[in-house]
Amino acid sequence: MKKEIYYCDICGEESGAPRKNEGNIQVIFTTEQDEGRVTKPYFETVLIDWCEQCRYKALQGNAIFAEGAMGYNKYFFKDLSPTKEIK
Repeated sequence: MKKEIYYCDICGEESGAPRKNEGNIQVIFTTEQDEGRVTKPYFETVLIDWCEQCRYKALQGNAIFAEGAMGYNKYFFKDLSPTKEIK
């Protein structure tokens, strides 16, 4: 049997488990999703894989931002501080 490895869509670290059973997560897109051009920020709900550290950071009030197009999206925290440093 092949072992499946999951990675956090935000920081890229191994998350150890598939998506949390928390439903879709609201993120702030900064690009159009069809062409990828920069646009006025807007809210969108997405289903992401995330690690406990990024989940904790989001629950502390840090917004998750997204950019990309055609389903190839990058998710990040605006402050750009390394997620690994969360205690």
